Amino acid sequence: MQVPYIDIHTHRLDMIQDGFNRSVINIALNHNETVVDGDCSIGLHPWYINSNTEKVLELMQTMIQRTNVVAIGECGLDKNSAIPFEKQQQVFEQQILLAITFQKPLIIHCVRAFQEVLASLVKAKFHLPVIFHGYRKNWTLAKQLMDKGYYLSIGVHCLDGSQDEVVRNIPLTHLFLETDTYTATEVATLYQYVARVRSIPVEMLKQALYHNYKIVLKK
Repeated sequence: MQVPYIDIHTHRLDMIQDGFNRSVINIALNHNETVVDGDCSIGLHPWYINSNTEKVLELMQTMIQRTNVVAIGECGLDKNSAIPFEKQQQVFEQQILLAITFQKPLIIHCVRAFQEVLASLVKAKFHLPVIFHGYRKNWTLAKQLMDKGYYLSIGVHCLDGSQDEVVRNIPLTHLFLETDTYTATEVATLYQYVARVRSIPVEMLKQALYHNYKIVLKK
């Protein structure tokens, strides 16, 4: 069997799902409500919260029941967002509850608010898989998140070498890779870079991340 490359978080609506690639396409409600045929996540990003939020959350409850919606997100907290932080927390916690109700993993957007995100997850007693997407922080925080059983998804920013400590040391059982909004970079490029930093074959990396994909998304 050909093991596919897994791109756990992308905004590229044109991604082809085949034996070579599997992608989880992000649908950002209140910003882009395009329906896709392949695996997707749906969520209310902390940048796009507005007066229409309650209707969007109602829409989410309907959309979540589609068989191709495999996760909630990206959702979370962002201290760089113009949206009041308390409002972000309220909307994030509503999405956590939806994830619990429909038994979906979370894909987290977090900027300068890791402790607050963790507090919200603890408050909700959330025990389903959690993926922190676009992880760009240090190894100390990475260990703290992984000690709680969470996954880290690393994107194109690792290609400049700034994340090599995390890339080299993160257990493969907690790792995903993603292209996010970077359409010029293929996910295979990330696999090649990470495999080189870790001194392992690309196929070993593909096998490990495909295994994580099957566990987290119940494939």
